Amino acid sequence: MTAEKSEKNDINYSLYSDQPEKLFPIAQEQFNKNNFEEGLDILEQSIILAVKKFGGEGKVEIAQFYNKYADGLLQKLSLPTTDFLNIQEDEEQASKNKEEEPKEKEKNEDEKENDTDKKEEKEEKAPKNNIEDDQIAYENLNVANLLLKNYLKEYDDKDPKTLNEDVLKYYSLLSDNYALFASLEKINSDFKKADEYYKLSIDLAKKYGNKFSRNLAFLYFEEAQILDFDPHTCLLSLYKSKVIMEHYLQNEIDKAKLNVKLDIDETDLDLDKLSFDNEKIFKNKELIEQNPELINASKDNADIEDFIGIIKDINVKIEDVVAELKEYDTFLKTKEQMKKDGEKQNCFNTNIDMSKVMDLTKITLIKKKRKEPTNNEEDIKKPEDDTNKKQKSE
Repeated sequence: MTAEKSEKNDINYSLYSDQPEKLFPIAQEQFNKNNFEEGLDILEQSIILAVKKFGGEGKVEIAQFYNKYADGLLQKLSLPTTDFLNIQEDEEQASKNKEEEPKEKEKNEDEKENDTDKKEEKEEKAPKNNIEDDQIAYENLNVANLLLKNYLKEYDDKDPKTLNEDVLKYYSLLSDNYALFASLEKINSDFKKADEYYKLSIDLAKKYGNKFSRNLAFLYFEEAQILDFDPHTCLLSLYKSKVIMEHYLQNEIDKAKLNVKLDIDETDLDLDKLSFDNEKIFKNKELIEQNPELINASKDNADIEDFIGIIKDINVKIEDVVAELKEYDTFLKTKEQMKKDGEKQNCFNTNIDMSKVMDLTKITLIKKKRKEPTNNEEDIKKPEDDTNKKQKSE
């Protein structure tokens, strides 16, 4: 397919030959409508234009185009087939209702047979989490990674403060690429591998970007969602995400000139462990949720209201992890005490009846609860405003 006007998308691609990246938001509009094949077609054309503009597939400038194509595939893979069919049915029914007169018509056998054919056709169009899309996404991410790492290797040993914006931009893209690798592994239910990729993404975002960025808060939050096997790290990731969002809330408080000061310690973002009974975990909870001045301000200030809502949701997840860790701590203490009592009587039995030590059903329910989605996950990653961008450059 050449980079000309596409009848399928009604886009004159020749108009984007100098700036093929401007096709990204157009493709995303298609993804938002669940038109995945159309969106992917647009991104495919952007790659063709980019290769022509930059003079070859091996140029580092092409990395972002492979990255975007993989992102589109991951959005497709993340949407269950049943959801896709429901969306298509709703859209077709809405269109049909507009065209038909408001009266009921009995369907004859031919019409029923036609409906069956249409249903089968929709099922053929529905995206499936197949091995092909999975593999194509991996290959695009891998190519982007190789281009970026090959370009950045001469800068890896340099102080990030000495690097220009273009180089920092590619480190940010590499971080995003690792995050997409993590998403792919999450789709494939390999959560330990996903965690490895999240850690790579987070390390790059911290080293070469703003440690208080909303993107970093989002990465910590996303990492926490797959740490079912490691509640200690889950707690730490959620806490760091909350600290960053409290930082943004404080910015809005200052803008509104409120007499409210949150206790935010920047060094908390460098913690490598956090005990579930540490007092700092909920140090701002009461102030955020009960301060009259802040509550009144949130009624008229949408940004303050949004940040409070996000932080409350994160606190709920943190409370669930803390409850899980408390249960496990009780288990360890009880087990240790039983061991000591057994040693005193010289009859310690290593086959301890776990039902007497802890309620396994309870801890399983806590784990399930802390993995439940919230309404504010995407809000965490909203673009930074101009004020925060200025702070980043200072």
